[in-house]
Amino acid sequence: MNSELNSTLDYVSKCIKTNSKFKNTLDFINKAILQEQGEYRYLFAFLRQYEELHKKTKAKLPYHINVIDELHANENAHSRILVKLLQQKTPHSRFDILESFIEYLIEQKSALFSNIKIEKPTITQETERIDLWIRDKTYALIIENKIHYAGDQERQLERYIDKTKENGFRNEQIFVVYLSPRREEPDAQSWGKYKDEFQKRYLNLSFNHDIILWLKEKVLPDVKLKDVFLRSAIEQYIDHLEGIFSIRTINNKMNMELQEFIKQELGLNGTPIENIAKLLAKQEEINRVNDQIQLLINEITKEADKSFFRERQKEMSVWFPDYQSVYEEGTRAGLVVPVDNKTSVRVSISFDSKLYCQIDMDIFDNQTLPESVEEKTKHLLPLKNNNNQIWKYFDRYDYDGVFRCFHEVVKILTQ
Repeated sequence: MNSELNSTLDYVSKCIKTNSKFKNTLDFINKAILQEQGEYRYLFAFLRQYEELHKKTKAKLPYHINVIDELHANENAHSRILVKLLQQKTPHSRFDILESFIEYLIEQKSALFSNIKIEKPTITQETERIDLWIRDKTYALIIENKIHYAGDQERQLERYIDKTKENGFRNEQIFVVYLSPRREEPDAQSWGKYKDEFQKRYLNLSFNHDIILWLKEKVLPDVKLKDVFLRSAIEQYIDHLEGIFSIRTINNKMNMELQEFIKQELGLNGTPIENIAKLLAKQEEINRVNDQIQLLINEITKEADKSFFRERQKEMSVWFPDYQSVYEEGTRAGLVVPVDNKTSVRVSISFDSKLYCQIDMDIFDNQTLPESVEEKTKHLLPLKNNNNQIWKYFDRYDYDGVFRCFHEVVKILTQ
């Protein structure tokens, strides 16, 4: 392997070490390069040069501060922001921002959403694991948030639809909005048995176009000047989204330099049609590599999950040898913990579209989670539903954080 390729691999290795816990990804990328050495050698060299220029031009950007940027908002934070906006209500009990959102949906697909009438909506975040859930008298709207490109879990949309039906809604009353970065489609398997039927009651919206456009042109102009905090929150969120997609005004000069680099590297000196063909070919090449990397991330993640839950269950059983294990390979580790002479609860760390620590009564028949348990652990497990479950979500690979939470919860319950 020549020096140029070695240099490229060194660069990729540094990126992986900086941005991922799964350094073994490099081995898989090496194999891909060996299979199509010429194509991948050029591609990684191209990306390396692009990234070096990006860092150089980004360092020259004028000073800019955004509170949401500095808090490193994850997917859950975006859901919280959107729910808080949709919950906004005037002194006359009108849901102005929710009305504006429904109007935007109608503009995109009028035949689908035109019959939705806002009366007394319940708007929640992470209830029943659903990112955003709007329920009213005659309709329910499931909004799935994929701002950071999280993959769809097994039959994820099917499970959310089933959960909504359990809450008394018929199929024809349920609508699905898939919020993706750039209108990426959900996996076919995510729909399960509803794939064909719900295409009639489904809309894909993007953050980089639809949400920014809706907030800038439909919401912000109607916010009263005296609503200082609401206006400020919307302006900050718009700016944060524009930062994610590098479309802030202050990025214009940087974007021009990056685009000029691409023009030079790809030799865009032909007719417009020829130049578009070259760009589409390069985009397809990058997409193929990205698809393979995503497959590898999924594969490595499965192995990491298996190892994590297996090893943590061993530690739990050493700490509390008298407690029953609730281990499920690759998805759950935990214990049945007695809280008094008559009642026990299940305390576990698990993964079901998100990583979480939870107390629940799911394995017990006709038993209710004691209020004393909820009170003792509410600072650790702030989320709850009506199904005897309290929990807290963690970032996808925050294994240490979720295990610390589990340990603290069990300590509190066994004091």
